[in-house]
Amino acid sequence: MGNMKSWFVRSATVVLLGVVLISGCSKTPTGPTPEPPPPPPPPVANPPSLTCGDGLSRATTSATGLELHFNAPPPTDGQGSVNVTCSPNSGFTFPIGTTPVTCTATDSLNRTATCTFNVTISRIPQISHTKFLAFGDSITAGEVTVPLGAFFNGDGRIHKQVLVPAAAYPSVLLRTLQGRYSSQAGAFVVANYGVAGEKAINARDRFTAALNAVRPEVVLLIHGHNDIPGGNDGAASGAAREMEIMVQEARLRGMRVYLSTIAPPRSTGNRPIEQRWVDDFNGRIRVIAARQGVRLVDVYAALITDVPRYIGVDGLHPTEAGYAKIADTFFQVIQSELEVR
Repeated sequence: MGNMKSWFVRSATVVLLGVVLISGCSKTPTGPTPEPPPPPPPPVANPPSLTCGDGLSRATTSATGLELHFNAPPPTDGQGSVNVTCSPNSGFTFPIGTTPVTCTATDSLNRTATCTFNVTISRIPQISHTKFLAFGDSITAGEVTVPLGAFFNGDGRIHKQVLVPAAAYPSVLLRTLQGRYSSQAGAFVVANYGVAGEKAINARDRFTAALNAVRPEVVLLIHGHNDIPGGNDGAASGAAREMEIMVQEARLRGMRVYLSTIAPPRSTGNRPIEQRWVDDFNGRIRVIAARQGVRLVDVYAALITDVPRYIGVDGLHPTEAGYAKIADTFFQVIQSELEVR
């Protein structure tokens, strides 16, 4: 009996210890706290975009072009720092003409966008000489047989010419020069020394006085209309001789001379010069120009293309259209020789 009790006690102890051991094994073990998951990456920005504005237009008097500074176009979107470069860059000397400029935006992910605009550089025309003397007779002065807006007398005849200074070829030439060379407009002088009825053989002293008064760089010379009508003996040769003396005087002073032929006659007028005398005199003028090495301005060739339009009803004096044509003929020669290239 005693042994049974002892066994029972031992068995209960074992069971109790087993319970305790089992209870201890079921306890959750301790250890380090796990790291939290990483945050999601930030969103990627849209690729950069770039828009160029309107092109740039500038003007210069320089033949080599213009140094031009401009702002690069601002980028839109892109990741991180966005850098914009242009080629050619701001500060480049752009040549005369149109040059395309390409700008490129690059973000931190090396993504790019481009745009292009044009830079146009135009040349402001300039001329090397601005002081002119126009010397001659009534066709230099600007006499018109029938001015625009005028009326015939009651008998249908024209009794005299009317001086229209604004229509005179020197006046028209001045306006043309100022329009073409606008940056020098204030420097131009085209002095009109035309005197109605004067003969070339009587003009030498007045010509010298005009040279002294104006001191021109360029002399525009068209004279002789009053010397040769009727074909008097020696008229054409005498007038031509005086014209050559005037040319020589101007050249001795270092002046450039543009020597002109005279206008063609209108055969239906009441005061035309016979065609053969015009041809004779103009032939002599061409010889003088070649011999003296001066530029011939062929007003005759310019007006002969439409005599009824360019020569008035008296057969001698140009119309306003004729004077404008004379001015343009002189201008074309002046531009070709004196415009700065």
